[in-house]
Amino acid sequence: MIFTELTDVFDHYRTDKDIFHDLMPAKMQEILLVATLYDAFILERDGQLSEQIFGEYYQLNLTSAPRITSAYSREDALRKLDLHTINMVIFMVGLDIDTPLEIAREIKELHDIPILLLFNNSVALPLCPPADSPEMAPIDRVFVWNGYSRIFLAMTKYVEDYLNVDNDTALGMVQVILLIEDSVRFYSRYLPVLYVEIMRQTQRLISEENLDEMNKLLRMRARPKVLLATNHEQAIALYERYRDNLLAVITDVHFPKEGSSDHEAGLNFVSMLKEDNPDLPVLVQSSEMKNQKTAYDLGASFMHKASESLDSDLKRFFTERLGFGCFVFRSPDGVEIGRVHNLEEFERRFPSIPDESLLYHGSRNHFSAWLMAHGEVLFARILRSARIEDFDTAVELRSFILSIFERVRILNVKGRVVHFDEYVFADANCIARLANGSLGGKGRGTTFINHLVENIDFSGYVEGLDVRIPKTAIIGIDAFEHFLETYQSGRDLYHEEDYDVIRANFLETPLPEYLVWKLRRFLQLVTGPLAVRSSGLFEDMLLQPFAGIYDTFLIPNNHPDPEIRFRQLEDAIRLVYASIFSPRSKAYFDVINYHVEEERMAIVLQEVVGGVHGNYLYPHISGTAQSHNFYPVAGLAPEDGVANLALGLGTYVVDGEQCFRFSPRHPRMDIVAPEAQAGSSQRHFYALDLGNPAPPIHLGEQSCYARLDIAEAEQHQVLNLLASVYDLENHRLQPGLSRRGPRILNFANILKYDAIPLAKTIEILLEIGEKALGNPVEIEFAVDLDKRRPDGNPTFYLLQLKPLIHRMDEVKLEPEELRREDAVLFTDQSMGNGQDATIRDIVFADPANFDNGHTLEMVQEVEEMNRSLKADGRKAVFIGFGRWGTRDRWLGIPIQFHQISQARVLVEADLPHFHVDSSLGSHFFHNLTSMNIGYFTINIRSEKHFVDWDWLMAQTPVKTTAHFRHVRTAFPLEILMDGRRGLSLIRKPTDGPRPSELPAQEG
Repeated sequence: MIFTELTDVFDHYRTDKDIFHDLMPAKMQEILLVATLYDAFILERDGQLSEQIFGEYYQLNLTSAPRITSAYSREDALRKLDLHTINMVIFMVGLDIDTPLEIAREIKELHDIPILLLFNNSVALPLCPPADSPEMAPIDRVFVWNGYSRIFLAMTKYVEDYLNVDNDTALGMVQVILLIEDSVRFYSRYLPVLYVEIMRQTQRLISEENLDEMNKLLRMRARPKVLLATNHEQAIALYERYRDNLLAVITDVHFPKEGSSDHEAGLNFVSMLKEDNPDLPVLVQSSEMKNQKTAYDLGASFMHKASESLDSDLKRFFTERLGFGCFVFRSPDGVEIGRVHNLEEFERRFPSIPDESLLYHGSRNHFSAWLMAHGEVLFARILRSARIEDFDTAVELRSFILSIFERVRILNVKGRVVHFDEYVFADANCIARLANGSLGGKGRGTTFINHLVENIDFSGYVEGLDVRIPKTAIIGIDAFEHFLETYQSGRDLYHEEDYDVIRANFLETPLPEYLVWKLRRFLQLVTGPLAVRSSGLFEDMLLQPFAGIYDTFLIPNNHPDPEIRFRQLEDAIRLVYASIFSPRSKAYFDVINYHVEEERMAIVLQEVVGGVHGNYLYPHISGTAQSHNFYPVAGLAPEDGVANLALGLGTYVVDGEQCFRFSPRHPRMDIVAPEAQAGSSQRHFYALDLGNPAPPIHLGEQSCYARLDIAEAEQHQVLNLLASVYDLENHRLQPGLSRRGPRILNFANILKYDAIPLAKTIEILLEIGEKALGNPVEIEFAVDLDKRRPDGNPTFYLLQLKPLIHRMDEVKLEPEELRREDAVLFTDQSMGNGQDATIRDIVFADPANFDNGHTLEMVQEVEEMNRSLKADGRKAVFIGFGRWGTRDRWLGIPIQFHQISQARVLVEADLPHFHVDSSLGSHFFHNLTSMNIGYFTINIRSEKHFVDWDWLMAQTPVKTTAHFRHVRTAFPLEILMDGRRGLSLIRKPTDGPRPSELPAQEG
């Protein structure tokens, strides 16, 4: 059910955007101008027609001016119509009207396209047959050349509006302006002025909205359409057809009715309109001033046809009556009280306008007209449907109108990425863009989950827990490229080997000025601690994640000097940029066969979520969860998923320290027995240290952390729902802290007794993520149990959603057919797929010399062996005890990926006195699986698992260190990984090639 809602949300999102793509499907891109050689020469030579038309479109920021092809005879016109895709034909007509009409009839029979007549001067107009005569049947409209190229703009837009109006009003609720005018001379002069004004006013309104350039261009397609009627019957038909979309009516006074000229037709039409729709803006235009009073009496505006200020008069009508200009608050006697330019200013000013001004504008539907002009058709209709009489007091009316404007603002940005704007970002549920360009991998994932959580009503699936993301802004990659342009002036970045030099130089390089201005404004709105996260183009890609390769920085953002706060943020951004060129990053690029030069960096700025306890900030819970459990225990299936929870900041989890593990689908089931939980429970946690407002940012993320004992969390009174007490006498766990005894973080009150629906929330999000990405996924999250939200619920913060790579190749192992004497090792707890018969090197820890108090020395030993392997271009199997890549050196070997980059297989074994759970959920683990590096667990307590240590120790070493041995076989090992069942085998080499000895095959 929830996935159906998800697809509906994204269909709606896509539809919102696609609507603008689908508007104006008929475009007049290719126009055939049929004229005599003389007329064509005069137009092109004297008037420079092509340049002027292009200039008109360019000045109005219209993207595609039509191309005009000239034809000089019947044969020439027909030939070019056959050769080219022509959208419209214009006949330039002089004294000879018959020939163009004959050619037009022939063209219309062969090609169903619009045909217009353009008289080269008004003197020849009387020669034109009546519009309803048979000779004029192929002609769609007649115009007269007035010496200005704008007539071509008007003719083109007139035809496009005529062809598109049904589609656009139905699909996008586009508004319509009805023009009633029978004088060819006047509408030929008037339509260009009208279209230019519509374009300019629409562009001005769009420029005030929070849209990128592409969407601004698309929104131009939603401009009001202009329909022309030349008699009463046409006017009535158009009014009836488009009454729900009418923005305004502009009408002449004299025009034909029932075949005869009627000197009162226009005024009678206005009278009918006002009876049917009193609020519809109407402009009466006439060459007789006596009609002005009648127009005013009917509630219409008036304009003299011979006005020398036609452009200004029309602009005034658009701004004052149609809402295209500033909203001017006035008193009932017309005195200006104030004016606002956009929706933001309106919301700020509206609460303080006097009641009499509120009632004055409300009774005349000025507010709805202004919303209508801003493209908010639906809300404008809601507002227009309300009447003053529906409200008992001005206070109620003011509250209703303000709620409409607030709703418009919120819905326009909800769950979306918008250009940074304090008015929008302060309280809207959106992501702010601080620089253009791609958002990077992490940024793309963040925008996806923001759209998800803001548009799905999770309360219908889980009650009592709000799902959100932290307040977020993203710096697009354009800022990074501009930064590099500045940096590389006089420097050779890509050949600099000293990372410390790169970092120092980056710290001295200024950020782009436009970004600096926005960051200062951003810090005025966001006053809590900030995480500055990398978002490289390659990060979290479906087939090549870069988890944990680049740096993340946390800043307390609480220094009393705003300038120091800003400098901290600047430095953190620069250092994230620099981390692309770190040794760790370069080694990773080498492994995946990419080049550092290809990478570009965006940056995600997020508030650090959690509660403040004294000088520390941390969430009650941090965690990761995976939709596929590669090592399910008895009673659980792989598709049940697995989650890891810990107290405090999430670095504890993603760096592979000791977490509490459970299945989101079966949260009451203990994966680990109570006795084992007592021995492996979390003993410390990480918090953001707020007591030091000026930490050494350049030392990395850890410079802002405090490592605290669990006892301090109990003093902060945050363990009540998280911890249990181990009953030593009965060997069981008692939820809560009501008795003495060891504190064990097993989250029992939450997972077993549903204090909050955490497991269900995780299960739903994993389901959504897996279906949306079409792949198993991993999420990172934090939970704040304090009830800060208006609804009084705790908050689940979804921080990341990324693919969990697990490629399946066709390898099938049968354990019962395994001969132990032929194998180096076997496990049924592994990840990786395929087979490899190219590896001859094994680096393994000596069981007799292993001591977890010396794991830091082991890192250096492994790195040295890895360096030698890399120099020789060799891959190897690495076998160690405890966790590879853990941050806690007591749990295993705290190595980083670039220090073990030559691994084809990593094996985590244990000893009788040293057993640690595997590294699921860590960044290190995520990168291993993404590159199909085999990841095996050897559990000494399993009867099936084994390593032939005697055989390994018997091999002649290539190199020996205090804790490791590197051996090389004469012939390749055979590595077989059955990824579907988690079975893996490394077979000893024989004295010669085997039938199964194949080159490496990766998924």
